[in-house]
Amino acid sequence: MKALRQNANISQKDMAAKLELSVPSYSNYENGYSEPPMEIIESFCEIIGITIDSFFGFNTPTKPNSQISTYADLLIVLNKMKSKEIPIDIQVGVNKETQTLTSTLTIESPQVASLLNGWKDLDDKLARDAIDSDEYNIWFEDLLHTFRVPIENN
Repeated sequence: MKALRQNANISQKDMAAKLELSVPSYSNYENGYSEPPMEIIESFCEIIGITIDSFFGFNTPTKPNSQISTYADLLIVLNKMKSKEIPIDIQVGVNKETQTLTSTLTIESPQVASLLNGWKDLDDKLARDAIDSDEYNIWFEDLLHTFRVPIENN
């Protein structure tokens, strides 16, 4: 619950208020000290903008058109991010040593930064053999589950 709440940029105090709970009561749910009743979970999911299936980690099939198989598909994804008012800055340059064209993509979003940081940590662990590919896939699915919250326009 905590990661979902934080990814939605809602403070613990605000979430407790939205759920009509005291902060300590909500904190107990979030920290696993007590189990929230189903009606609290339903309200939480509604506030966050996710389905109950997503909350409980049931995989939902991806849409076939969400696959990136061409560079144009990547551009479509970036354009969709832009339409959601996620600030994107692109710098293009030339590496003089290798004579190759380079690009730097800056996405100013705490949620995207947190998501990519989690992904980078996983890749680093895999590269250092701190985890194997099966563990990587499990952690990757967990990371995806944590970030299955809607992107709202500013």
